[in-house]
Amino acid sequence: MAVSVGLIMLNFEVGYTPTNLRLAITKLGVTQAALARLLGVSDRTLRQWLVEELEAIGHRDMPLKQWRKVLELLATANVV
Repeated sequence: MAVSVGLIMLNFEVGYTPTNLRLAITKLGVTQAALARLLGVSDRTLRQWLVEELEAIGHRDMPLKQWRKVLELLATANVV
């Protein structure tokens, strides 16, 4: 599904999901650790956002503010 965010077209499901975050990391060409630094969070926090099983003890939802930062990084990197 293509999603319009302002002038940006993304091939993501709507909003943050662990799958979307993985796709963003791939499109940005960065490591999980590098993205964590760019977002100002720990590696552990980013790994918790990547846990697919929503009921798992290790899963944590990504705040919308952080997801918007990822979308901005994608837009400025011209990878969307």
